[in-house]
Amino acid sequence: MQFMQYTFKIYKVTFWLFIIISNISLANAQKGCIDSEATNYNSQAKFNDGSCIYPVTQKNPALIAKLNAVITESSGLVLTDNILWTHNDSGNPSSIYNIDTVDGHTIQTVIIDNYPNNDWEDITADSNYIYIGDHGNNNGTRTNLKILKIPKSAISNSQTVHVNAEAISFSYSDQTSFVSSSNHNFDCEALISIKDSLYIFTKDHGDLKTKVYKVSKNPGQYTLTAYTAFNVNGLITSADYQPDTKELILIGYKNGHTYPFLWYFNDFKNDSFFSGNKRRIEIGNSSDWQTEGIAWSGTDRILISCETSGANPASIYNSNKSFNQLSVKNIFKQNDINIYPNPANQNIEIENLAQEWNYSICNLNGVIMITGTINPDSRVIDIKNFDSGIYLITLSTNTGESQTIKFEKI
Repeated sequence: MQFMQYTFKIYKVTFWLFIIISNISLANAQKGCIDSEATNYNSQAKFNDGSCIYPVTQKNPALIAKLNAVITESSGLVLTDNILWTHNDSGNPSSIYNIDTVDGHTIQTVIIDNYPNNDWEDITADSNYIYIGDHGNNNGTRTNLKILKIPKSAISNSQTVHVNAEAISFSYSDQTSFVSSSNHNFDCEALISIKDSLYIFTKDHGDLKTKVYKVSKNPGQYTLTAYTAFNVNGLITSADYQPDTKELILIGYKNGHTYPFLWYFNDFKNDSFFSGNKRRIEIGNSSDWQTEGIAWSGTDRILISCETSGANPASIYNSNKSFNQLSVKNIFKQNDINIYPNPANQNIEIENLAQEWNYSICNLNGVIMITGTINPDSRVIDIKNFDSGIYLITLSTNTGESQTIKFEKI
């Protein structure tokens, strides 16, 4: 009996030593960037800590088709059951449109009879319902924000269908002022569906961030509180979630519908979308291109829609998920373009300029910090308001010549 008790005690001690050693090993396991495509990839890291920094990347989505004259303000996209749906935004009929992905023509029109199109800004779906985000809030004055819930079973095969929707109404707990403003943080144009919840992403005109609110799919009245936020350095206009790969994608642009961009998020924990990898992709330039809708098409392709703006008519585009990195060239040669000082604190001077150059400076996440032109007589750029870190300045001419130089702000 004593032998058995002694053996049991040894077993207990061994067991708890194992638990303690295992916990110490886990605690000491190195965290870091585990994505080999990142500039700060850590081959020794075992757990991703969301710190990955990526090279500047750029895409050129391919035009699929122009949309017909009925859809001039395609403001959201969703691909569900192999059907691509879109809609117009404020001031247009209360309809969603099934559009052909080859030539853009309208296959079917679904009219929502019991709710107007106050400002429909995005659309998402699950296996049983389609959800329309009537939460556009350009001036920050709306008190009737809602998401419309439409059963797919109510949509017949007719070319024109009439349906009724239920409303998921909400307000923001942190919005205390409803005075008209062009510099507020309570506009919203992005909506996704994950399991039993909907998530909305704000279009913050004031700080160029996006906040995330979570709401039930059950119709009712809700007061929402943002639970996370991220500095997207732009205006978010649409979102989509890929459940198979657990990836989130956002689309947006800078003020004036210029410099459109994408943000890819992956390897995050549950619905903490910004806890994992964060990668920005530039898809446009300084011209007016009002990108308003985005949808996953499978696990490695995306669809994009735009409103009619500038010289660009309402259209749909597609692109793969691969990343085309812009080449980065360190230039420190005599008689060549050079940056001085490097590292720098207040200003950088571009040396050995022989002509006028356009320039843009971005951080390693691809976020554009400043753009402008420089020439041999005016070659100093103010960077004192930049955060400390590594930046890339891309110089280009109107004839297509370009080069990118890396520098450090201290």
